Amino acid sequence: MNPQTLFVRSVAVLCAAMTAAGCSSNPPKQEFTIPKALCGVPVPTGPLSRLLPASGQKVSDNQVDGAAEGTGLCHVSVDSTEVLVVSTERITIGSSAQRILLHRARTGDPKSAEGGSIAYSDHAAVSLIQCRGTDVEEEDISTFIENWKPGRRDETAMKELMSGYTAALKKQQPCLKKDD
Repeated sequence: MNPQTLFVRSVAVLCAAMTAAGCSSNPPKQEFTIPKALCGVPVPTGPLSRLLPASGQKVSDNQVDGAAEGTGLCHVSVDSTEVLVVSTERITIGSSAQRILLHRARTGDPKSAEGGSIAYSDHAAVSLIQCRGTDVEEEDISTFIENWKPGRRDETAMKELMSGYTAALKKQQPCLKKDD
């Protein structure tokens, strides 16, 4: 076989292999249903979808109640890999959402929203609900959300998720004293 024929055949085989490889690789896709709530608190599905992994088949959450009423952890997994953690705790008055986020997520230069009651970055956010007045404990309720790999980082989605989560949590009146 002459060198020119060999070259043409080699190029043809290479092109066929590249075409086949291109056809067989499908872009990843989210096969799971985006939850409308995380451990009992309604959330906006759009921002949550942008934070969860780009592909996967099943989302699950597992709630672990804390020692105090209204506190706890919520672990969110995709295909048995933990990708999102939501923690809620009662804290003494005086801390700020930015200070908590800097301490917990060790993120540089977080942004603020909603008058400083929310601080966020591309992979974590904190909100504070102030509990003051009659029939409430005088404290704050802090919610912390952190996104882990293979979850995706998205600053706008994190802000929107925390805003929606906090609004829904407020409707559940977490500040009210519970009768034993």
